[in-house]
Parts: sequence; C-alpha cells; structure tokens
Amino acid sequence: MDASVGLVIQCVGITLVMLLSFFIMRSIQTRALRYWTLAWTSLALALACLIVAFHIAKLAPIFYSFYFLGEYVFGFMFLAGCRQHATGAQLTRKQLLWLLPFGLIAALLPHVLHNFNDQFMVHAFIIACFFSAAFWSLRPARRREPNSPGMRVMSVALVLLAINFFHYIPIFGARYDVWGWFMPAEYLKYTSIFDLILEILLGFGTVMVLMEGVRRAVEATNLELTAARDRLETMARVDPLTQAFNRHAFHSLLDREQTGTSANAAGCVVVIDIDNLKPLNDSHGHAAGDEAIRAVARSIRSLIRADDMLFRWGGDEFLLLLFGLAEAEARKRMERLNAPLAKTRLQRVAEPVSISVSYGIADFNKLAELQLAIEQADTAMYQCKQSYKAQRQHKLV
Repeated sequence: MDASVGLVIQCVGITLVMLLSFFIMRSIQTRALRYWTLAWTSLALALACLIVAFHIAKLAPIFYSFYFLGEYVFGFMFLAGCRQHATGAQLTRKQLLWLLPFGLIAALLPHVLHNFNDQFMVHAFIIACFFSAAFWSLRPARRREPNSPGMRVMSVALVLLAINFFHYIPIFGARYDVWGWFMPAEYLKYTSIFDLILEILLGFGTVMVLMEGVRRAVEATNLELTAARDRLETMARVDPLTQAFNRHAFHSLLDREQTGTSANAAGCVVVIDIDNLKPLNDSHGHAAGDEAIRAVARSIRSLIRADDMLFRWGGDEFLLLLFGLAEAEARKRMERLNAPLAKTRLQRVAEPVSISVSYGIADFNKLAELQLAIEQADTAMYQCKQSYKAQRQHKLV
C-alpha cells in the first residue's frame, strides 16, 4: 500500500472522530470536550496539509510547517483537555503563549532540515512528549475513578501513542543506516494506519469518559430527586411544629392498611386535646402556645411505644393509635400524661406554666371500626373536657 493512501485513510478517520466530537458537544457541554474537539480538528487539518505537501512539491515547506503546527496544537489542546478533566484547570491566555515556541519550531523545521524524514524525527519526539504529558496529567482522574473503563482505554491509548512516536525516531533514522541497521521502506507505508488505530482508540476512550461523566451526573441528579421527593413526602405527611404525623398521613395509612395484612389489626385510639390553650396564647403569645403544643407532643411520646403512631389532628388536638394494646393499659398510660406537664418551662415565660390535656379512649377490633372508634374517643374527650371545666369552676367558687 502506498504511504499516501495510508495518510488519506488516516485523515478521513480523524475527520470522522472530529465530527463525532462536534456532534457530542451539542449534547454534552464540558470544557474538556471543547479542548478535545479543537484538538481533533487541528489534527485533521494537519493531516490535510501533509497530503497537500506530499502532492505539491513547490508548496511542501509551507504545508509541512502547517502540518507540524497543526499537530502541536493537537497535542497542546489534548493535554489541556486531559488537565481540565482531571483537575478542572482551564487554559489561560498566558498558557496559550506556550504555543509560540512550537509555532517557531514548526516554521523553522522545513528550512533547517531539508529532508522530511529528518524533520519527522524531531517532530515525533515532540508529539511523544505531548502524549506522555497527557498521560501524566490524568493521574488525579485515575485515582478518582480507579474503575473507569474509559479512563483505562484513554491511558492505554496515550501510552501506546507515546511509545509509537518515540519509536519513530530510531525507525526514521534507520532509513539511512544512521544506527547501523536499515529499516525497510515497506514498514513505513503502514505508519499512518498504526497512528490511526491508536488515535481512534484514544478518541473512543474520550467518548467513554464523557459518557461515564454523563452517567454519574444522571445518577447524582436521580439521588437529588429521590431525596427531594422524600423531603416532600415527609413535609406532606409530618407536622412541622411537632414532628407528629398529620391527617394526610393518617388517611394514607388507613387506605393502605385496609387493603393489606393489617386490616384485622386491633387496638385503641386516643383523642387528646390541650386545655385552655387560647388563654396561654393571649397571655404569652403564639410562640409560647407553639411551645406548649410541642411540650404535649413530647410528653405523649414519652408514654408510647416505638410502633405507636401519633398524629396532630388539629390546632391543639392529637390522635394516638395504639395497636395491640388493651384499653385498660392505654388508660393507665394516659393517666400519667398530665403530671409532667404541670410545670412546663417555656421560653420567654419567667415562671413554669401549668398545661393539662383532656383525652378520650376507645378500642377497635379491626381497621374498619377505626372511624367509629375515633368518634367515640372524641365524644369521651369532650366529656372529659367538660368535667375538667366543671372542676375548675368549682375550685374558683
């Protein structure tokens, strides 16, 4: 195969990699991808210039310079993309000035060394150094993503490309028996194909790395959405003042349990109402009233089991579900409720405040009876409240 044919194949292959990068860039907006796309574009243009140089002898020195410069821009921008991916570092204007000495080398090479093979030995050393530097710059990414297939492919491709271009130095020197041995010209006809295979492997690795980044971003977004959904569900089911469940949670639970294995669950329901909360609000403000509600919720929790369920039923009213507990035992627990509330400390209130509650208890044998049990407990609670008011008025008289 003629070397020019191999070069054309390489140019077409790199152009396809360049187009793929452009298409991906429309969907994935990362700075590393922009650097890599510019690198592939520079390489495609460099190879096109080399084709022109091989076919138009008069323009060869100029297009050789363009070829060398294009490949140096490729190496520089690919290195910049690797650094950006690994560390987040962005190219600065000052760093772009590093291209100037490479531009000078590209301009002088065809005039200092008149044979392209001699020029290419110097050029191959520079490109091999770029690939080596790119591999080195990916160290943070390899530590951060030790199991990344894309990072492994990129790293292997960079190592092979560095070795490949370093090996061109003795290979091209051997054409003239510089090293004491001669390299057949047939071998050099396939160098463009070798380069293309390794460069496509490198391009494939960058695409894999980008796709892995998209996957990680999607997974992180899904986790955030799941957490947000959980927070919203909690907000929809939990009373923010007392951290007790709310009515919405009660009805959701009831709908779910009535169709499940707990449909025949038995237990007690307790309706609890805070006595004389309005005078407390009027005397000390609504903040004190909110503290009193929280104090009652804490007192209730101190008397119930871990699997009992406390709901804030209204402004100053709670509902308590005690599954698998006899009414007599529930009543014993509720009788201890008011004692710790008798001297409740509230912020911004100098003296302890006496808080009391009225409650009603009813039992149920299955969840279908729960609504009736709540009504019975509510009636019992109001009777208890009326009794409390009568006792209070009697003491005042």
